[in-house]
Parts: sequence; C-alpha cells; structure tokens
Amino acid sequence: MRKMLPGVGVFGTTAAIRGLVPILKTCGFNVVAAWGRTTEEAKQLAVDLDIDFHTDKIDEVLLHKDVDVVVISCSPHLQAPIAAKALGIGKHVLCGSPAGPRERDALRMVHASRYYPRLMSLMCQGLRFLPAFNRMRTMIGDGFIGRIDVCEVKVHFGTTYSDRFDWVCDEMMGGGALNIYGSNIIDLITFLTRQRATKVHGMLKTYTKQTGSIKGIREITSDDFCSFQLELEKGACVTVTLNGLLPGQFTQEIILVGDKGRLSVRGSDLYGQKRDRVKEDLLHFDPVNYKDVESFGIADTVRREIPTPYMKGMIRMMECVRDAFDRVEERQGWVGEPLANAATFEDSFYVQTVVDAIRLSSKSKEWVSVLLKDKEPEPNPFLSAAMRRSTFSLH
Repeated sequence: MRKMLPGVGVFGTTAAIRGLVPILKTCGFNVVAAWGRTTEEAKQLAVDLDIDFHTDKIDEVLLHKDVDVVVISCSPHLQAPIAAKALGIGKHVLCGSPAGPRERDALRMVHASRYYPRLMSLMCQGLRFLPAFNRMRTMIGDGFIGRIDVCEVKVHFGTTYSDRFDWVCDEMMGGGALNIYGSNIIDLITFLTRQRATKVHGMLKTYTKQTGSIKGIREITSDDFCSFQLELEKGACVTVTLNGLLPGQFTQEIILVGDKGRLSVRGSDLYGQKRDRVKEDLLHFDPVNYKDVESFGIADTVRREIPTPYMKGMIRMMECVRDAFDRVEERQGWVGEPLANAATFEDSFYVQTVVDAIRLSSKSKEWVSVLLKDKEPEPNPFLSAAMRRSTFSLH
C-alpha cells in the first residue's frame, strides 16, 4: 500500500501557483488550503483549482490541521515572513523565486532553515532539474570543456503587466527582469560551474513606464532590460542579457566556453563542440511535448505565461519532492537524495546578495564586490547598542 503523501497549503495566486497545484495533485499530493491577498482572489483560486479551503489570513493556512507542506509564490516581500513562520511551527517549505526584494529578506529564511534543519526548506528553482542542465553539469565536471573561461546567457521575452499596479511593476517590491529571471540564471550558473561570483557589474533600464491601464500618478519602476557581468572565483567571466522588450516567443540560451570546447543549452536542448570539431553535436534533445504538460491539467493561460523550460523544470522538481516523501513511511518524513540538486535557502541568500550588488552597481556605475553577511543590518544605526539592549521602546 502506497504511503499517503503530506497535505499541502499554497500561498499566492500567481501563474506559478496555478501551475504547481495541478502538478502536485497529479503527483499524489492533497492540496487542502489556499491563501490569497484578498478574499476574492483566494476564492477564485480555490474555485479554479478545486481547493476546499481558502482564506486571506496567513495563519489560517499555516495552522490548518492537514497542512504539512507550504508552497509559497506571492509578492516577494511577503515570502520570507511566511517561510520563517511556517518553519517555526514545523511545516516543510517550498518557496518560489525570488525569495524577497532584498538580501535581508532571504537571510531571515536562512536563519529559520538553520534552526530547523530536519524540515524541508527549498527554493523552486526548476532549471536545476532539467536533464539538459544536469548533463551539462556532469560534462563540465568530467572536463569536456576544460577550464571554464566564459559564460554567456541571453534571455528574450515580452514583459506583460496585469491590468492593475502590483509587485511586478515595482522594483522595491521585487519586480523586474533581474529579480524574476536574473535570480534563476545566477542560481543556474552557480549550479553548473560550482563557482560563485566575487565581483559584479550591471545596468538596469525601465523603458515601459506606463501602460494603457497603469498610468497617471502610478509609474512602473521595475526593469524590463538588464545586462550584467559576473567575475567568478576562478577567474571566469559571465555576461548575461535579460531583454523583456521583445514580442513573440520566449528564448533562452546558456553558453559555457572553455579551453577544450563549449557546451550550450538552447531552450531545453544541449549542444556541445570540441575545439577540434567543425560542427556542434546535439547531446540531449528534449522535445516540446504539449501532451505531457496537458496531462498534468495545467490551464492554457498558465502554459502561455510560464516558459516551457521553467514549466518542465517545475514538473520534474515536484516529482522529486514526491519521491523524497514517498521513501519514508512516516507521513511528514522525507529523504534528501531525490532533491540533491535542489536550491536551498542558503543558495537563495547568495543569489539575492548578487542581485542587490548588481542593483548597486547600476546606480554607482562601478564594479561591486559580492560580500555575504550573516547578520541583518541595523534597522536604525543611530540607536546605541545600549539603547537596543534596554527594555524601553521608542514610539
């Protein structure tokens, strides 16, 4: 008899949640509760995805008796508090990217995950689970391209905004190409190369500041174009271009060049070429099989909003989450082996630190060093240490 998988509660009404819920149900999870920013949003999500319980109160989902796993994909500034609180009351957490608007938000999640190491605390970075990237990582480790010299990434997409102003439009709330796509790419580069960035240089631009429905005193501040460079630990150079101004089909290409050859992933397909070869070879072909995606019951509107490589990665990661829980008889127990490639909250903190450094570089027009800080910045640097230790509070 198969083990009953833990119950799931979801936070957010994003396309990612609308994609994840059908995937989780197909994998055998029981999605029992949903949270939305408003009662109307929560109710609509519950109706669309056939979820019994819905609310606009965070605690009602966290304290639901059948919720063992929390899946979060909402406004980034809310994700860290929800994740930390969920871990504190014994819930497993899967968090969408980006973890938060700033590195201090991701740091709170790191501290919570360190305090409860037996609980699952992972980021939904699906690209790590694509076969093309897994094989690419293995081949790099086996020396196919030799010493890594250059990494080049190009992501082209059309930025779409909703009818009303929300966090996607606001850079301070975690919107923009750098936070939404850049965080995934920075994490992927670290996963593939096994190296972290030491210095960054970036440029962010906002070309679309108003739309037909977002106008007047409200103005879009999130970047729709971003270009940045990373210098990795062993001297390799990374150049990334995120262009959200191109109408049409989503395209993504990651190229890694070394002194012995190159590897590239276009979409979900892996190509390789040695220095002494004239043509590149197709090393892994991952066809776009819409029937496979349809079998999970994901709506057409969601499939149009989430690029195919990211959708495939989501599916494969949730299958691994199922396997992790399935191997232990205890309902809430899990093993780490199926999720060995998953991004942790520690990885997310590094990514958010790099993102913040790129933003700082864009403002200062200078190279910025990447420094991981294990302490949150003081909320008010003008208060003395003695005052902060005292029992008095200032109003």
